Amino acid sequence: KTAYEIRNCDWSSDVCSSDLEYVFNSEMKNKFSILAIDPGRYKFGIAVVDGGREILDRGVFTLESLYPTVERMAKEHSVNRIVIGNGTTGTELESLFAKLSIPIEWIDERGSTEEAKALFEQFYPPQGLRKWIPKGLRFPDRDFDDLAAVVIAFRYFNSIKASDD
Repeated sequence: KTAYEIRNCDWSSDVCSSDLEYVFNSEMKNKFSILAIDPGRYKFGIAVVDGGREILDRGVFTLESLYPTVERMAKEHSVNRIVIGNGTTGTELESLFAKLSIPIEWIDERGSTEEAKALFEQFYPPQGLRKWIPKGLRFPDRDFDDLAAVVIAFRYFNSIKASDD
């Protein structure tokens, strides 16, 4: 799904703000992509998002597979920047990715898990009996760290827009 498909959600956050309607010009969209990482202790969410805020790739990976996956995705999608959430083990990742020669930036990831849960509901609406469980009691039925990485990517693009204004 693209940012446009989730802009009409009913929750208040960086991801769901009116900023989602902002899109880089087509040249920037085609030439600029970031790889966002939601760091954790045992698993990491990764998302590649382009300048038009289209999600190109995403997944949840262990520490052992993190570097090869980032290296592969960075080459495959011509990533211009790695954006890492400044939480759990984020600061330890900088030296790991130094070999890639891609600029690294940090983004505040406070609240990204809650935003990712809401994003999960947008991507995977509850089916069957799950839709009768109150929204506040539902919890995603799979790892959603990749969606937290999407949140981090959107926050990065929002920060670029804010600095341009």
